[in-house]
Amino acid sequence: MVAAIEIIGLATEQSLTSQRYLKIVAWEDVVNKSDPSVTGFQYKFSPSITWGDEFNYTGTPDPKKWNMSTGNGYYGWGNHELQHFTGRSKNVKVEDGKLKIIALNESYNGFNYTSGKIVSNKKQRYGRYIIKAKMPLGAGLWPAIFGFGERHKDYDLKTWPGCGEFDIVEIKGQNDREVNYNVHSAKSYGASNMVTLPTRVTLNQFNEYRIDWTPDYIKWYFNGMLMRTFTNNGKGYDEWPFNDYFDLNICLSVGGDFVGNNINKIAMPAIMEIEYVRYYGLINMNKRSEYVGNPIPPHLSPASAQIVKNGSQTFTVTNVPANTAVHWYALGNDLRGFGLSGSKITITQAMLQAGGYKSGASFEFFVDFIDAKGVSSKATRGTLTIQ
Repeated sequence: MVAAIEIIGLATEQSLTSQRYLKIVAWEDVVNKSDPSVTGFQYKFSPSITWGDEFNYTGTPDPKKWNMSTGNGYYGWGNHELQHFTGRSKNVKVEDGKLKIIALNESYNGFNYTSGKIVSNKKQRYGRYIIKAKMPLGAGLWPAIFGFGERHKDYDLKTWPGCGEFDIVEIKGQNDREVNYNVHSAKSYGASNMVTLPTRVTLNQFNEYRIDWTPDYIKWYFNGMLMRTFTNNGKGYDEWPFNDYFDLNICLSVGGDFVGNNINKIAMPAIMEIEYVRYYGLINMNKRSEYVGNPIPPHLSPASAQIVKNGSQTFTVTNVPANTAVHWYALGNDLRGFGLSGSKITITQAMLQAGGYKSGASFEFFVDFIDAKGVSSKATRGTLTIQ
């Protein structure tokens, strides 16, 4: 066990902004603002662990709690990453009371690097995560702990950033002074928002990363010190998709858009270690009990169809609940941009041909509901085949 680092002169919950440890970033409502919990509604979290893993066993990560992600995903997991994630014990294992994710410089399935990624079986809505982790250093290494919104399960990441993402922590292995605390949504994505840490801190030792997530704000902490706040501006799902259920992802990537492809191979094998993952549910929702359930999924008619030359096909959602919006998607694109919205859409062969679809091809799309509070339903899949 490694004790948490003490930052002299800073009391618990004190922001580091005034100590000049924070970079000024693009979000107006991220830094240099008072902590909403100090002046507003006082959220409380469960005093005991609601879900988590202490990794006090040996072998593969507990399959009742974690799934393995394997492969290289959609465009290198959307980031042009260079590694192939595997479920092998040489890449992912639990031993010595810790989860270890190991990046290797080796040839595997056409890739030059391997590593591992695990995803929680259980999805949460709001709460506090506390994760103790030791990060590997070296150019091109990209350890990350983050949550993806429920909608990405239906679209295989192709709706990012619309599905929502919060980064509990991610770092660039070439930089031992900064961490990335970030959120991504349809209106805010892609930018790196790095926080500079005190000089006596090293990421290559165990530090405690915490996130407090409520309907009104997300706050990030490093060893108990408040680092950043992102506030719900009330402008709806496109800017605050964080009223949905989110899973938890832990991975060690190699290369990609965030860290670049200049890989320090000498740093391999590189090991990311997690001592524990602890989740504490939000217990005082006040009048926000309406967040408990997701809307029912859409009933699509027809669910699949064929389209003839110069023809068209209409699809209708027949069970739209009150106070919900109907959203249609294909390949991660919101079809509102193509003039398709509402409870009924019509797709023509000319539209499909313009998108490169030829005779015999199938066009796959999804439809879901988003309620007035920004909570999404499960998606319903539809297909249209060109004759």
